[in-house]
Amino acid sequence: MPATSDSRAYKQLIQDRYTPDKIRILAEGDSWFNYPRRYFIFGKDANVIDHLADRNNLLIYNTSSNGDEAIDMISGDEKLSLLKRLSHNEFDLLLFSGGGNDIVGRYDFGFFIRDKQPGMDWQQCILEHRVEMKLKQIENAYRVLCELTMEYSKNPDIKIVTHTYDFVQPNPTGFELFDIIPVGKSWVYPYLKAKKITDANDQENIINHLLTRFKQRLIEVANDYEILTVVDTQGLLNSDQWRNEIHPTSEGFGVVADHIYHQAIA
Repeated sequence: MPATSDSRAYKQLIQDRYTPDKIRILAEGDSWFNYPRRYFIFGKDANVIDHLADRNNLLIYNTSSNGDEAIDMISGDEKLSLLKRLSHNEFDLLLFSGGGNDIVGRYDFGFFIRDKQPGMDWQQCILEHRVEMKLKQIENAYRVLCELTMEYSKNPDIKIVTHTYDFVQPNPTGFELFDIIPVGKSWVYPYLKAKKITDANDQENIINHLLTRFKQRLIEVANDYEILTVVDTQGLLNSDQWRNEIHPTSEGFGVVADHIYHQAIA
């Protein structure tokens, strides 16, 4: 398949398969680009990049890593690695997945909500000033990404494409080895439960509010940078298209991948 996470294999892929009608993609992101297959090597496509790699007109160098935050990807060693790849290879597209872990990651999601007391509605459970601080960090990360790409990309005509995730589904299910053996807690539900936010509608409203605000900030950045395209992927998935709390099933990731492809790549 036309995707690899190995630099030498990518160079060989370009040598063997590149023609002007092919689209060369650098994928940098989190688990939505790198979630493991059910049996790691074997099993159905398990993330956005797996599905995109099934398209023969795309040649993908995937450097994504589970748990990565947008802020981390444009700083320190990760920034240096990204810029080295951009400046030494001609990519037509930088496909970026970042910001989800900045919101639902450990010590982040719980940072945004307060204990629900009798008489409080879901809006009162959100610490909006903290949400705003985090959104400013994510927004700045995307602005820095745009500026760095424009400055250092070997291909001056490169475009950046990102997505907005979808409204995650709070529940106790975390990562399960082979989709059978639980090996980790879920990401969002434990924080909601600890803060006494147990009503399903309240949980849904809080999640949707945070992710909608996240999307709005990305759109604001795209309005300022022609290089950036934000594909709205919120509201695409049905409730049965989630593998766990924050990751779609293979079918669900396929829906997201197809939408990104038709909206911003094809």
